[in-house]
Amino acid sequence: VDGQRAAEITADVSAFELAEIAEKIAGVLSVLPLPSGVEAESAGQERELGESASTLSEVLLLSLFLVFVVMATQFESIRAPLLIMGAVPLALIGVIFGLWLTQTSMSVVVFVGMITLGGVVVNNAIVFIDAAQRAQERSPHLSVYEVLIIAGERRLRPIMMTTLTTLIGLTPMYLSRGEGAELRTPLALTLMFGLACSTVLVLYVLPSLYVLFMPSQPPYQTGSDPQ
Repeated sequence: VDGQRAAEITADVSAFELAEIAEKIAGVLSVLPLPSGVEAESAGQERELGESASTLSEVLLLSLFLVFVVMATQFESIRAPLLIMGAVPLALIGVIFGLWLTQTSMSVVVFVGMITLGGVVVNNAIVFIDAAQRAQERSPHLSVYEVLIIAGERRLRPIMMTTLTTLIGLTPMYLSRGEGAELRTPLALTLMFGLACSTVLVLYVLPSLYVLFMPSQPPYQTGSDPQ
């Protein structure tokens, strides 16, 4: 190999276990005493996994940037899109928790699911922020807290309906077994946990961020009820 004598040691593992097994092998090689002039390195599917993860990380960042650009164009503002993009880290919290709960290793399929989430989880945030801004434009005398209450009352049902229908639709994909399940299950797991966690946290975190970063009105107007 490249003009040097080499010996290959091969092993077959499923794609579902590749990342975990590769990590264990790397730990063994790091403490393995080797004779002078001898090197040990991993190749094959493990190297391809690392290259794919690096490429997909760049794709994930690019997809988030494009989503931000589209929202900035539509809202004609930077502050609102930045606020909406806060839903993405909330989805990552759900993905990490789901992987830990089910003892699922990071894989290329999980990365694909995260890229998909980048364009899905912002939908609920867009619906909520848009409703808040419309309520503020129609009733400029209302305080920011009253605007958020109105937006929540108007958009809670659509947000919950779209989230539940998506989760129900992904459930058969997550529970399916048989050939190809090692590819379908991590994808469905990523989407389900990411979307569910993002939806729950958006309903609590996003209004708080709206008050902090977009208070176009004083906290309370004269004569308004703080409740």
